[in-house]
This record gives sequence, C-alpha cells and structure tokens, in this order.
Amino acid sequence: MKFVVQGDLGQGAYHVGDEAMALAAVDELLQRTGAAVVLLSRDPAQTAALYGTRSIATIEFPWPPEERSVYLERVRRAATGDRGALPPADPVWGVIEEVSTSDGVLIAGGGNMNSLYGWLLYERAAVGLIARELGKPLVVSGQTFGPTLLPQDRKVLHELLDSAALIGAREPASYALGFELGLGSEKLVRVLDDGSFLQTRQDSQSQNGEPQDGGPQAADGGLLEGDLPDLPDLPADGYIAATVGPDAWREGTRTLAAFAAVLDRAAQLTGLPVYLLPHMGTLGSLDAGADHESHRTVLAHSRSGRLAMMPVLPVREAAAVTAAAALVITNRYHPAVFGLAAGVPVVALANDAYSDIRLAGALGNWGLGDWALPQPSLTPGGVDEAVLEAWNRRDEIRRHLDGLRPGFERSQGTWWDAVAAVLRGGVGSYAGLEDAPALRAVESWSRQAAEQRELFRTLSLGIGRQWTEWDDVRSQRDVLIHERDEAIRERDRILQSRTFKAAKLLGRGADVARRLTGRKH
Repeated sequence: MKFVVQGDLGQGAYHVGDEAMALAAVDELLQRTGAAVVLLSRDPAQTAALYGTRSIATIEFPWPPEERSVYLERVRRAATGDRGALPPADPVWGVIEEVSTSDGVLIAGGGNMNSLYGWLLYERAAVGLIARELGKPLVVSGQTFGPTLLPQDRKVLHELLDSAALIGAREPASYALGFELGLGSEKLVRVLDDGSFLQTRQDSQSQNGEPQDGGPQAADGGLLEGDLPDLPDLPADGYIAATVGPDAWREGTRTLAAFAAVLDRAAQLTGLPVYLLPHMGTLGSLDAGADHESHRTVLAHSRSGRLAMMPVLPVREAAAVTAAAALVITNRYHPAVFGLAAGVPVVALANDAYSDIRLAGALGNWGLGDWALPQPSLTPGGVDEAVLEAWNRRDEIRRHLDGLRPGFERSQGTWWDAVAAVLRGGVGSYAGLEDAPALRAVESWSRQAAEQRELFRTLSLGIGRQWTEWDDVRSQRDVLIHERDEAIRERDRILQSRTFKAAKLLGRGADVARRLTGRKH
C-alpha cells in the first residue's frame, strides 16, 4: 500500500509550520496503515534526507494568475492521457506516474487555498484533478479556505473540494466557506490543525529507540547531530517563546518596534527571558531568512536586554521548545498551535485579516479566542493588557487547556482513522470537532479588540481583494503585451522574408504593366 502526500515541503526557506502539517500526516498514516508514503516537495533530496521518506518533485505553478490558469489546463490534459500537453521533463508526469501506482492521495493541512497564494492553490488543484482522473481516493485535511478568492480561483477551489471524499476545515470561517461552495456535512467537517499533536523530539522514538521516521536523520526528524549551532540552555524555571514574522507585506504595516516593546514589558512582568524562535528561514541558521530579519529588528528596538535569538530548528524540536515555554507570544500561526496543544497560555497578534481569521480560529477552537487580537490592538496597549491577564490567569488557562486535550486528542485520532479508511478505499466517518467551552477575558481590552476587529477585517480584506484583482489584471495585460510583441515579430519576419519581397517586386511589376497598357485593374 502506498499514499501520495501533498504538503508545502522543500521551500527555499524552511517553514516549520508547513513541515509540521505534512510530517504529522505521515506519522498518523504510518501508525494506522504501515503504508509507504511519497512526499511531494520542491526539494525532494532535502525532504528525503530530513524525514527518511521517499520524495519526488511537486508540480510548481507560476505566480501570474493568467499563466497558472493556462498551466492548469495543460495539467488537466496530461492527466487525461494527452502526452503532448507538456514537455517530457515536466514534473507533472512524475506525479501522474506516482499517483497512478498509489492507493490514495492526501493533501495535508495548510493555509494557502486562496488567491493571495494562488500558485499554491493551483498546485493542490492539479494534484486533486490527477487523483480524480486516475480514480484514486482524495482527502483534503486541516485547511483554511479563503478568505480572498478571485472568481476563477473560487471555481478551481470548488472543483478540488468537490472531488475529495473527505475534507477538514480548521476554523469556523473555512467551514462556513465550504458550505457556501455547496459542500455538505457528509464530507466537510471541522478539525484541528494537522500539526496540533505532532510528536516532538522527546516522544518520537519507537519502542526500540529508533527514529520513527527512519533514515539517517536525528531523533527529532531533523538534521544530523552537529548540523545545528549550539543552542542556549533553556532555563528550567521558564521562558517566553516569541515568534515574530514579517509585517504584512501587502499592507505595509510597521509593527516590529512596537512588538519589541511588548516583549520587553512581558519580560519585566514575568521575570522570564524571551527567546525569539523563528519559524521560517534557513534551517539551522541564526541569520538567514524572513523571521531572522524580523527578529533582528525586534532586538534592535528592545531595551530590556532579556531577548535572545534562536536558530531555525527542525520541526519536532521547534514544537518541543514551544511546548516547554511558560508563555507564547506570536504573530505566526503554528507557535499558537503548538503552545495551545501543550497547555501553554498564548497571546497572538494578527497582521492582517488572513492571519486574524486563522489565529482567531486556532485559539477559538480551544475556547481562548479572546487572546487572538487584531493588529490595531498593538497601538492602544491591548496586547500588553492581554499578556498581563494571560499571565495572571496562567494556571487557570493551563487547567482549561489540559482539560480539553484528552478529548481533542481522541477527536483528532478519530479524524485520522477516517482519513486512513478513505485512502485505503473504504468509507471514513467523523462527526467533526466539538465546540470548546469559552474561557473569556474579564478585562476591557478584549471588548475593545472585538470592536476593532470588524473594521480591521473589512479594510484588510478590501486591500487583499484589490491586490489580487490588480495582480490578475496585470497578468492579463502581460499576456496581451506578449501576444502583441509576438505579432509584431511575426509581421517583421514576414516583411523580411524572401517570399514577401518577391511578391512585393511582382506587385510593383504588375502595377507598371497596368500603367503601360492603360488598364485600371
């Protein structure tokens, strides 16, 4: 038995969250089926070396919307057997071959089924249509759908989800959008993020002490021993794990200096050091990658002397460091996911509507939605007040999360049972994630954040729509310019050809003859 798993692996910058979702899916499938797993990756050699699992090149789509639409149609033709649809060296053929010899296809969790990351949506759509054309069962797990979708992308998303036998939406907004697309509760269910209960370095050993993933990697499923720089000794009496990704690039926000002040005040409040734990960058590096740039900016504005940078860690180790923290403060998604599942109080700040929907969904699933704040809460001090209340109520929050965890673990286990059953060609049943009782904030900062959220999302979503619509128009313009330039080059080629020059000479000769004979025609 063999399954093909589509994640978002092997990117130019290692992304802890993306790796976590795919790796967790592999863990769950291996535990239930013992099947061989083939991971689709942008860097198959790196993925195979890290996880000891076979990997092949994924289907990479171009950025411009018009170009990716054209490429998807060629993939569609290739999936139906048209060998002339794409060049022989195109990765599509390798994916088709792998899927054709598999028992099922899983699209692991993610947050890229929208027009802001349209090339990644189409990548998944391509894998989905290949599975459908080849008659293989398809499951889509732990996804955020939307919120920004161009009309053509909405159609592509609907086709993908309609072809799946089972679909997991990881927050209420995505679940609602699935119903808008016409999906029924017989296949669309609410789930937690795939990486919620990822086995960490400490618990990923099998009974004989070998790495569960196999292969020559470290016990955490990461790099070989010695490939990481020396890590600081994390204090036994606690620390704050903070992850600060870049500002929202479409909206030009400037929040990093203010974020540094929040972390300084958190260190003063708790008496704990703050470790900046990057989730995106060069694996093992202390200075290369998007989060490192953000963290350097934060450090430059920090005045407490209590902040320290860490390297990008392999996924299992990053999850373990987060789980061992006393408090998590983040504007990225997966630090919140890891922290909540480990019973750690989390305060999250969203840069834009897209991240706000995801972070509010992640914390809301655990009944702590009040501690997911929109970006405007940074200015009047709402984040500081949220940190203060989370710290003062940390024992209560831990009891709340620890009480939910056993039920959520059983629920996710049932979800993966259903996924495995479908991929084996059977029928999987899962009732969906139950709503958690809410643990509400008692201070006024949460009411202020709720009031700010409506306008914030409206403005941010409007910016996202305008950006994607302009990107779409620009790509259509570029196609028209290319067609115009091709037409000009073809005209010039014709004008310079011997045939045209000969015809032109003959035409002149005929004109002279008409004049000499006095004929008009």
